Amino acid sequence: MLLSMTGYGKRELQNNDILISVELKSINSRYLEITHKIPRLFSSEEDEILNLLRKKLNRGKIILNINYTLLDSKINETRINQNRLDDYLKIISSLKKYNSIDSTLSIDRILSLPDILESSSGASSISYKRILSKCINEAIIDLINMRSKEGKNLSDDIQLRLNKIDKNLKFIVKNSEKDQKQILRDYKKKISQLIDKNSKIVLDDNRLLQEIVIYMEKKDINEEITRLRSHISVFTDCLNKGKIEKGKRMTFLLQEFLREVNTIGSKTDNVKTSHLAVEIKTEIEKIREQVQNIL
Repeated sequence: MLLSMTGYGKRELQNNDILISVELKSINSRYLEITHKIPRLFSSEEDEILNLLRKKLNRGKIILNINYTLLDSKINETRINQNRLDDYLKIISSLKKYNSIDSTLSIDRILSLPDILESSSGASSISYKRILSKCINEAIIDLINMRSKEGKNLSDDIQLRLNKIDKNLKFIVKNSEKDQKQILRDYKKKISQLIDKNSKIVLDDNRLLQEIVIYMEKKDINEEITRLRSHISVFTDCLNKGKIEKGKRMTFLLQEFLREVNTIGSKTDNVKTSHLAVEIKTEIEKIREQVQNIL
């Protein structure tokens, strides 16, 4: 199974206390990078959340956003700390006997006194852990499902281009077989034109044959074709089988594709073969662009 590095997942879940929304985005990256916005309410869960993402998503730039809404109006309800206010008022009353002290105190000043305001309940009383965990896991599943769908599209496109490369290789093989026969005929023709019946030049047939073989070996592309087909076979197995994180291996194999095709292009004198080599390189470049999206 092929997975794309790009994907998107989102989940919203709630209980009586809280509504939690988790959004995950994934884009291309050579390594695993995680950027996140985790509210302070969930700060104690941060390490566990990030470890889960590292375990499940493997590679790519991951963008995590978590938002929440408190549903119970009594949670974190702000009110006056009556006991603390009474303490402050007693102090103020005791200070009134000093004429030099202004005894007036505004409401703003009262509210700014330390610990005069308090919440009716803290974060520890909110039941969110089960909801948060489930929400994150389901968002990850959403993202992986999208990666899988994108991966199927990438796989189909790459397979189509591999088929085109294979078709062009078959044409190159046919041209190569014709070229070898043509090279031999051309050699014989050139020699017969250079040497007439009255010439005193005596040709050593064995030596002549040896030179022809050396020349034909320099132009022979069978080894390159064999290696290229072998690389394509390994690439196809990697495409259809094996574990995830295939992108890096595929990138290396494509470099080997190009190496063999460049050698074929440099060896051949056949114009049709040169054009076919260029078409193969074009398909390899298109595959390389797709492979950059593969996990």
